Formats: sequence, C-alpha cells, structure tokens
Amino acid sequence: MGDALVFFFAAILTLPIPFIFVFYFLTRKWTKHKWKAIHRTTSLSAPVFILSVHLLLLVLFEQSFFAYILIFLFLLLGLSLIVQYKLHEEVRLRRVFKAFWRISFLFFTFFYFGLTLYGLLERLFS
Repeated sequence: MGDALVFFFAAILTLPIPFIFVFYFLTRKWTKHKWKAIHRTTSLSAPVFILSVHLLLLVLFEQSFFAYILIFLFLLLGLSLIVQYKLHEEVRLRRVFKAFWRISFLFFTFFYFGLTLYGLLERLFS
C-alpha cells in the first residue's frame, strides 16, 4: 500500500499535465460548473507544479533550488499584498491568497514547460 501511494505521488509530480486534465474532468462532473472546476483545479495543481519545478531543477542542474523557490513565492505574496492595497486601499487576506495562488500556478506552469523544453533540448544536443 505504501509503495502504491509513493508511486502515485511520483507519477503526479513527474507528469502533472495528465493529472490536471483528470482532476478537471472529475471536478467538472462533480460540481457541474465550469469555472468552479477550473478554479479548484488550479488551486490543487499549484503545489504540484511548484514541486515539479523543484524536481526538474534538481534533475537538470543537480542542485537544490528550493530556497530560491520559497523566496520567489514570498516575493509573489508580498507583491500581491501591495497590489491589493494599492487597488482597494484595504487588504483582504483571502483575496490576496487566492490571487497569489493563481499567479503562482501561472508562473510555475510556465517554468515547468520551459524547464521541460530546456531538458529535452539539452539531452538532444549533448
């Protein structure tokens, strides 16, 4: 049972794109609302992409960049706090965290695709 759970999480972190589609279709069927399914999928997929980017960096450069990822996440959180304050002159933490989580999903999705492309090209030309 423990090995199956480890294999399941390793498969999700190695291939997050099929996980996103499966989770989206399951959520869409469960909620019967397209936008709720999209938001729940991005909320659940953000930590998956963060860990996947960490693993890709670890494999490609043989060095841990987890501290840099945490610093980047804290900077994103601070930036979303500042933007929230400038736009609404009031900070609602729930709204800040939702915006932070969605932005980090977008950034780390792009990082994941960029690092995957870099890894493929590096292995192809070396």
